[in-house]
Amino acid sequence: MSRILTIDARFVRAAGCGIICMAILGGGIGIMRFLVANGPKASVSDPEERVVAVIAKKVVASEAEIHLRSQGEVLPLHRTQLTAEVGGKLSFVHGEFEAGMVISGPGQDEEGELLLQIDRGDYEAAVAAAEATLAEARLALTMEGVRKSQALRDWGKIGKGEEPSDLVKRVPQIASAKAKIKAAEAALEMARRDLARTEIRAPYDCRLQRTHVDIGSTVIPGMPLADLVSRGPVEVRLPLSLEDYGYLARKEGKVIGEVVANGQIGGKNVTWTGRIVRSEEMVERATRSINVVAEFGYGGEDVPPVGMFIQASIRGRVLSEIMRVPHTAMIDGSKVLLVEKDRLDIRPVKIVRTEEEFVLINGGSADGELPEGSAIVVTPPGSPVQNQKVRVARFLTGESGSPGSELRRVDEVGKEE
Repeated sequence: MSRILTIDARFVRAAGCGIICMAILGGGIGIMRFLVANGPKASVSDPEERVVAVIAKKVVASEAEIHLRSQGEVLPLHRTQLTAEVGGKLSFVHGEFEAGMVISGPGQDEEGELLLQIDRGDYEAAVAAAEATLAEARLALTMEGVRKSQALRDWGKIGKGEEPSDLVKRVPQIASAKAKIKAAEAALEMARRDLARTEIRAPYDCRLQRTHVDIGSTVIPGMPLADLVSRGPVEVRLPLSLEDYGYLARKEGKVIGEVVANGQIGGKNVTWTGRIVRSEEMVERATRSINVVAEFGYGGEDVPPVGMFIQASIRGRVLSEIMRVPHTAMIDGSKVLLVEKDRLDIRPVKIVRTEEEFVLINGGSADGELPEGSAIVVTPPGSPVQNQKVRVARFLTGESGSPGSELRRVDEVGKEE
């Protein structure tokens, strides 16, 4: 009897625990369902599209003149080393025979300025001797003429009517006398030239760059006396890359173009205007460039000092249907962003030439070209996406459109708005 009661008590306790667990579970489920049914509900809507503020510029196709940059050293048109043609001791030296001396060259009716004089004594004696030799040769020819006349008279008496020979007519003797006259005349001319060469004069308007002798020096033929550089127009050799060389203007097969040179003198920027006069037409192996030569001062204008290093800008060819785009507008090197109906359009373009401030691209409607009046984003967002919505905060006007005070960062523009 006691065993049956023990089993019933366990059963009752287990059943009670089960009922309590079921009640707790049911209560929790009921509370949860109540909370779900009566809790706050989130509003359902499409995510807001982020609008990026940009600065844009409308570009139009026009003619573009290419300007080529280069630099070079100013050189004189002529550089001459005076050398002695005859030898001797210097008897005269110009009082200003020092580096920097300005020398006048030969004019229409006058000789160039005398710089040096070699002692003339020996050469004057040589001229006198040559004159005496020439006089003797002329006398010999005259005497041969007299002997010829005498021989012909004698032959008329004893020749019995026969034709006289060349020896009788003294033909060889007369020919020899004439040849001696020519030789004497040539020797006299040479002696006079040597005498004239004792005077060292400036061959053209120039400046004395360096001297090698002084008064009392003894010179020999071929010895350097002074270095001269021409005054007036100057030249500058300007190296250009092969690409830039192709943009030079040409006329009748020769390169042409105006050149504007800049340099610093006394803390001020000075400008000179010149022109391209020739091309060396050879590619230098070390730099893979071609030199063109610009001349300054051909019209009497001021010229840069010889030896100065200048920066030059050369006016090249004029290209048509070209759009100038600031560097800030380019993405990935060959693409631009267009704004069409407040949406971005990533457009590849054909780059004609890259300059310091602008990129020149083809204008037009073909592939890789921009239609006329396209609005280009000059401040592209950090990660542009095709068809991204944008807001044009400002349109730039004018030709420049280059990065500057007006092209501030996009986030700054957004703050202003």
